[in-house]
Amino acid sequence: MEFVCVALVALFIFSLLSEKPDSSKTVEEIGNSVIAVTDVSALNKCQNSTFKKEFSLNPNDFDGVFYYASDSLMEVREVLVVKLADPSQEEVLTDSIKKRIEDKIVLFSGYAPQEEALLNSYVLECSRGVVLFAVCDNPEQVVQSFKDSL
Repeated sequence: MEFVCVALVALFIFSLLSEKPDSSKTVEEIGNSVIAVTDVSALNKCQNSTFKKEFSLNPNDFDGVFYYASDSLMEVREVLVVKLADPSQEEVLTDSIKKRIEDKIVLFSGYAPQEEALLNSYVLECSRGVVLFAVCDNPEQVVQSFKDSL
């Protein structure tokens, strides 16, 4: 019985120590690493007001928002990196992103198959207090760059 208790305590301590802390990098550093590996030439760096309009969330509630999107309604490519101020924000942000994707898929379904395919292969990663969302041509490279930059 004592052995089991000691093993459980050791397992608990190991799990606490193995958990990586939140990233110490700024949202700009992480975002710049991400856009370095994908084509953002047709995208613009967006202001906080655009983020608020598109995701219905206040950017000032987060530790940082890095957002590239197009002014064109026909362009679905976008890159968003958000540094969370609190872990509880992850669910609210990811729900907003998923709703945005669902709405856009409905909008492009049937008449813009290339854009719809891009939307269906979107990237949503959450790691070390940072959320990445990207609709791009090379999602694997974007995810790897994101993970490497943390």
